[in-house]
Amino acid sequence: MAVSPAVYWGLLAAFPAVLAEYLYKVLPGSWLSHIYLWVPLQLSIGYCIYRLVNSPGNSLLDAFVVWAFSTTVMRVIVTVCFLKQDVAGGTWFALCLLVMARIAQTFWGR
Repeated sequence: MAVSPAVYWGLLAAFPAVLAEYLYKVLPGSWLSHIYLWVPLQLSIGYCIYRLVNSPGNSLLDAFVVWAFSTTVMRVIVTVCFLKQDVAGGTWFALCLLVMARIAQTFWGR
């Protein structure tokens, strides 16, 4: 089974988004003092989402599921592994629902 380009673009968009969130959390000072980081990150997020939404054979809802799944998984990984914080039960439930949505999206007949 081949992985669709939308999955790659979703992951490529999620990585800088979660990286920016992590950096917002750990860097001291105001966000404006680190503008040199935010501009390239936001440009890469915007471009990857553009490519995700315009991937052939995907609707806007398909793209949303890929994006939401990618960012939520990465946010949980960063929270647990890097920030050493607890993840709320509702977040685990949302992650399970997104996994089920992604499985249904992949295997349900089109």
